[in-house]
Amino acid sequence: MAKSSFNQSPYYYGVPDVYMQMGYYPFPTPPISDQTPKQIHVPYPMSIAAHCKYFLGQTEKITAGGEIQGFGALSNPFRSGVILFVHSWQLTNYSEHPAEVQIWFGKTESITGAKTSTAVSASYAQLSACPPPQGKIRFATGDNVLPRGGAAVTTRMVPPMSTIEAKLNGQWMLGPGMTMMAVLPAEGKSATILFSTSWWEQSVY
Repeated sequence: MAKSSFNQSPYYYGVPDVYMQMGYYPFPTPPISDQTPKQIHVPYPMSIAAHCKYFLGQTEKITAGGEIQGFGALSNPFRSGVILFVHSWQLTNYSEHPAEVQIWFGKTESITGAKTSTAVSASYAQLSACPPPQGKIRFATGDNVLPRGGAAVTTRMVPPMSTIEAKLNGQWMLGPGMTMMAVLPAEGKSATILFSTSWWEQSVY
């Protein structure tokens, strides 16, 4: 019997292959919501935190009012060499009545007799600890603890047994030698508050 001149291709082309050779994709295209995004948005504070430049912390409880003044503050030392970008701050009122708190800006050097909080940490928790921040969280109570000069820029009423928060996203900036302070005035009923804040640091140069 004569050998056939037809040699069968070693690969069988099915219908999908034929369509693909013609420029068609025979399978349904995934909806846009299921497709892999080409760009991923990384929040700026997250990228800063990855470089050990984002910090958070809080004061101890501060009891003031009833002729006693008190404050909690985020301070930038005069020769720190960095700018503090305030990301957020929180005020917690432990009292059974509302507490009036003033947010104040002024010079760090005018603060005297304040304690420095140890409840401060970088937001990047790792075995090899991040370098400590230049910014300091400070607090004090007494008859004459408020610094000289500066200005109260906003006043907040904190409801009883609750916490309020302000998200600033770095719009409040403290240069070297400047302080942001939450002041509990001497006027009014005695109240107990706690001040906490988060910030990141960048070199001024």
